[in-house]
Amino acid sequence: MRLKDRVAIITGASTGLGLSMAEVFSEEGASVVINYPDESEEENATNLAAKIKESGGRAITVQADVSDWEQVGLLTDVTLQTFGTIDILINNAGVNSYKTIEEIDLDIWNKTIAVTLTGTFICTRHVLPAMTKAKKGNIINIASVAPWLGRGTIDYNAAKAGVLAVTRSIARQYGPTGIRCNTIAPSLHKTPMADRVLDSKEGLDYLDSIPLGFVPGPDSVAKAALFLASDESYYISGHCMLVDGGLTLR
Repeated sequence: MRLKDRVAIITGASTGLGLSMAEVFSEEGASVVINYPDESEEENATNLAAKIKESGGRAITVQADVSDWEQVGLLTDVTLQTFGTIDILINNAGVNSYKTIEEIDLDIWNKTIAVTLTGTFICTRHVLPAMTKAKKGNIINIASVAPWLGRGTIDYNAAKAGVLAVTRSIARQYGPTGIRCNTIAPSLHKTPMADRVLDSKEGLDYLDSIPLGFVPGPDSVAKAALFLASDESYYISGHCMLVDGGLTLR
């Protein structure tokens, strides 16, 4: 088991990529903290935790809006009280307006930035003291290929581009303390967030642009995250791993 005895907080873990990462990390021995944003996702989070426990794993659920400083503080405190340490943080939570520039107002812009970019900062800021004290830690931020392609919405692209910059800053500043930080930049995967695009004409055009010729499930990102979270990637930090089937080659 590549993550035996490690504790991983995964934000936005009640659905999509986050859910898949929680399952894969648990299978590899990690104790998983399943973060979910609000009551609408509580059932999904609870069911996931139950499934992990039935398989012999360890998991807890913690509701927290990652853009809220106090709620993330509680998320961190509960993790430390339950498991005693934080070895891995996956900043996965994010939102996408799916609106054109003309349709996006300031409230929409601010929400996307708050959850997707500021949430990455807030969660990282809260786990750093424990990781710094332990002189080890692994932070993995989920970005997107969207900033490279210029496709998608301007708010989402801006937030994800910021996540890439945050990753490099953390990796450089905290590398000497034993903390690694990397980014995964996926293309569209078969998740609830992406289904509305994949089911459209735009989705068919998108599929034609992928050299490997198919859109995978969320497990491809989960397995990439597993590699970056494991000791196999011990000398990789500040890196952005594209998980896109070659899409950005075109």
